Amino acid sequence: MTAPRQPRNALTPLNDKKESKAEASREKIMNAAQKLFARRGFEGISIRDIAQAVGMTTASLYYHFPSKEEIFVAVHGRSLEIVQREVMAAIADIKDPWERLEAAAAAHSRNFASPGQTGAAIAAQYYEGNLAPFRKIMVPQRDAYERLIALLVADLQLPANVDPKLFRLQLLGALNWLPVWHRQGRGLAVEEVARQFVRNFRAGFDPNYKAKRTAASAKKRVKQ
Repeated sequence: MTAPRQPRNALTPLNDKKESKAEASREKIMNAAQKLFARRGFEGISIRDIAQAVGMTTASLYYHFPSKEEIFVAVHGRSLEIVQREVMAAIADIKDPWERLEAAAAAHSRNFASPGQTGAAIAAQYYEGNLAPFRKIMVPQRDAYERLIALLVADLQLPANVDPKLFRLQLLGALNWLPVWHRQGRGLAVEEVARQFVRNFRAGFDPNYKAKRTAASAKKRVKQ
């Protein structure tokens, strides 16, 4: 097994033509690998599976990535960067802390559970087995994203008897489980399910929340 190393940020553009061509090949590999990892898990695919998916020989693939583990680490980091950017864009113009968390939950779940958005789903996998030596890279990748969610939770000013960390982990656990049971086209869209999770929490903490929602709905109907 190769020693863990920090993968280059695949989102960083390069000017050198040769390097840009190599980066394009890396992107192609990661795009194919993320779909395979999301569908079949890390242990369920081989380097040969990835090479076949991109039309490469295994030798050519090894030129870009020394191991399947390093492909997973690169996809893991890129996926979390993408979902973090989308969450930040979703909350940019929202001032109410609970509404910000709703929008963040919707963006998070759109990346984790919507059809075609398979990259972030691998971030919920356990870092065990052959991936264990790479925890020193993947855990900071995950933690960087979770710090954003922690800041959103801190803005809620939860009751003193509610542990913000446990609240965050409970919410993320619920959101990360969505890809397992949610079926597109049946019932609520995945983004609305995520919003409803946050509203359920809010209703438990704020006894006036139901009245506020009723008033807001009435105001919206008058405007229409």
